[in-house]
Amino acid sequence: MNLDETRREDIVRNFMTALDSNELDNAANYLADDFEFSGWTPRSLDKQGFLTLLSNIKEGIPGLSFNIHNILEQASTITGTVQVQGYQTDSFIIPILGTPPIPQTASSVSLPTENVTYQLRDGLITAMNIQHVAGGGISGLLRQLGIDLPLVQ
Repeated sequence: MNLDETRREDIVRNFMTALDSNELDNAANYLADDFEFSGWTPRSLDKQGFLTLLSNIKEGIPGLSFNIHNILEQASTITGTVQVQGYQTDSFIIPILGTPPIPQTASSVSLPTENVTYQLRDGLITAMNIQHVAGGGISGLLRQLGIDLPLVQ
């Protein structure tokens, strides 16, 4: 796959499809080495931290989906909206955020719609920022599973 010849909007769509499909190795191919994820977690995460976070969550919520919509492309910036949804089928832990084991609750999660902005350079995503809204982000996801914890900053 030659990312330089792929439209920026398609790069973002393909990346999000890989995340939704639990293809984290494929998703990693769309990320620059200096990738930064912010807004959804208490602190920004680098590429490895982001992929580890998603891997940890998907151990307990394998069908976690971002449901990206309203994608707009403006130069090297892509904007859109995401609505994270899923069903917890197993317990999981998120060491990077300092959570204890999160027990299996057989609960569905459905977060509010959040705006997301991606920055691209040389055919790779360098940044993904999710604008936090009340009830959203990782804290909203955990609250819907009955967990209200202070997360590691």
